[in-house]
Amino acid sequence: MRPFRIAFADGLSAEKPFESRILRLMSHHIPAVTADFDEADLLVYSDFGRRHQGFKGLKVYVTGENMVPDFAECDLAYAPMALAGNPRSIRLPYYAQVLPHLGSLVRADGYDPSESAARTGFCSFVASNPRGADRNRFFKMLHKRKPLVSAGRHFNTTGAPLADKLTFLRDFRFNLAFENSSSPGYVTEKLVEPLLMGVIPIYWGAEDVGDDFNPACMIDVRKFPCFEDAIDHILAVDEDPARRIAHLRATPFHGNREPACLGDDYLVRPILDLIASDARPGERHYSPRRLRAHTYESKLHQTMSSLGCRLEGMLWKLGWR
Repeated sequence: MRPFRIAFADGLSAEKPFESRILRLMSHHIPAVTADFDEADLLVYSDFGRRHQGFKGLKVYVTGENMVPDFAECDLAYAPMALAGNPRSIRLPYYAQVLPHLGSLVRADGYDPSESAARTGFCSFVASNPRGADRNRFFKMLHKRKPLVSAGRHFNTTGAPLADKLTFLRDFRFNLAFENSSSPGYVTEKLVEPLLMGVIPIYWGAEDVGDDFNPACMIDVRKFPCFEDAIDHILAVDEDPARRIAHLRATPFHGNREPACLGDDYLVRPILDLIASDARPGERHYSPRRLRAHTYESKLHQTMSSLGCRLEGMLWKLGWR
């Protein structure tokens, strides 16, 4: 029996942890191997390129970005935002794509957060992408009340490049974990990385973050009437060791059990079903797609917001706080 041949493109590669996991799990069910683009039976692709437009076989779109799947160009889609009632749309938040190789958020019996609660650093921030107007505004508001340590390229306060984010996070009680935009399901590594390091996330992003995550494990800025109220609460929690301990003891996942989207069968079963159905690719239609376009009012709004955020970053580097 000839192995089923899979190619990766446009930001995906068989050598990366998530993509290699897909291939490994498929190989448990059918003979499956990686292949060159022109020889593959199925292409798995993402947002960073257009090579996929030249592929004539079955196509699976995988994105961790804040994007809405377009089924005029693919046969199956994994995205943070699933389209209700569409069996070809699989909800897969980006955090579920990175967690298996970063670690586990299921707490062991006897978990003790006392060391984390006693850390000397107040709050960390790591961002390289300046495009996040709410994130930028909140950072500057909190930084004026109590200074943060920012180790990314954006709003940097350390004057040095970041060697390792997870190691850096260990020195702080809180982490400013804002997504760059907000949509249902769009929960990224920004939330899980501080949780893995025993840090309280100050989160802003998906309104439905509580579907998978225990609200008690974080401070969700969206739950407050305004940013000032959220900052007042954060500073009050920081002054109260018992309240910090309560956040740190809270299990990240409801019932201390991983959500279904982290399961192996959840990930690979839709692809196996697509292959088994003997589906044939339909006629493709391609249109220009901008990252996170649906979160803005218009292309002009997206462009102006991006320019404004970049300007904020430039002014910060020049010393304008």
